[in-house]
Amino acid sequence: MAENIENDLAAYWDHIRKRNDDDSFLLVADWIREMHKGVGRSRLERVKRRRRIRWFALAILPVFLILSCTIPINRVERSGSLVNFSIQKEDSSLQKLSSLQQQLAFTSYEFLKPGQPAIAFFILFIPGSEQKKLELITGRLKKLNGVQKLEIDPINYTIRESLFSTFWHKTLKLGEQQKLKGEELSRKIKATLEDKGLGFLSINISNDKNGNVVFNSAQPDTDSLTTTGKPGEKQKIQNDKAENIPAGVGKLQIFDWLPGSWKVKYTPQKTYHHWIRLNDSSLMCFIVRYPEEGLIKIGDDGPDISVGFSIRYSNIYSAILSLRGIEWKFLSANDKEINFKNEVTPKSANVRWKLDNEKKSWQSAISGESNLEVVNLVREESTDLENIIKDFIAKNPGVIKRP
Repeated sequence: MAENIENDLAAYWDHIRKRNDDDSFLLVADWIREMHKGVGRSRLERVKRRRRIRWFALAILPVFLILSCTIPINRVERSGSLVNFSIQKEDSSLQKLSSLQQQLAFTSYEFLKPGQPAIAFFILFIPGSEQKKLELITGRLKKLNGVQKLEIDPINYTIRESLFSTFWHKTLKLGEQQKLKGEELSRKIKATLEDKGLGFLSINISNDKNGNVVFNSAQPDTDSLTTTGKPGEKQKIQNDKAENIPAGVGKLQIFDWLPGSWKVKYTPQKTYHHWIRLNDSSLMCFIVRYPEEGLIKIGDDGPDISVGFSIRYSNIYSAILSLRGIEWKFLSANDKEINFKNEVTPKSANVRWKLDNEKKSWQSAISGESNLEVVNLVREESTDLENIIKDFIAKNPGVIKRP
């Protein structure tokens, strides 16, 4: 039969027409209805699922915001770069450096190192916002033949803020980002200088009225281990510094007790120390030796007077103590002791000032390799010493080197 149908197309279609397929249409209708219901249920489930996700997101969003505003993170940012290099004094590169500073509008601070008088060392700080200027300056410096040991040290600081603030400032670039204050930046630079063995330069760091860090000379002392490159510019730098630093800011409070007269104990010859304040950043001591007993009087046969210690400083973190060409860096201080350190002269490596509770007496001790020099002093209230020193300064004004 099948073969006949296949061979006779008319018979095949006649067979199809005679078949009874009423039941098949009902089954197909049921199948379509079930499929429609299944699609509807699936669509409803998807709608419900989306609604649940939306409600969950709305519920979790406040929690996420609270956590992002409370979870702290540490982010390291660059505040700037410390550039230092050296040049042989006989090299023509010194002249080229001067021309380069004028072309690129930057100023480098020149200083000397002990035992290397033939080499001029330079240092400058470039803010992080002037990265292109940093690349331009260092690129030109590398081309100078006489430049030696060019080093670039990043000055970084850590910002501690919330996760949300970091996303707001760093990713979206919105809002005002936290910046390092001038005093904090100075501390970062001083720490870097200490690590590089240039801690003695800390005394030359100051902040201008805009919070920028500059290197300048705290005192134009030609006998000092540090000097500025252009003597003609010293007064301008110092005037700028005086204008930009408010009165009373940046002085070491631990030395406020020192000015005045002190009597040296346990010496056969009557000896006094008289400290005067030259300005907010320097003190000087005069040693008075009077050969006679009794009160000190001004006259033709007055006492022998010489210059003793001197102190110059810029803030509570750095000070230089000087005596006869030797310099000590401020190391530490508390209510009982003040310590200075000298790494150049082993015989006089340490100076310690030990104070009594009321700072009415103190002991000065210089120690080092097989050496110990101790001076005990007590407060002397006599005004005669002050008059003697004033008269001595009036007759010898060159003994005081004012900044």
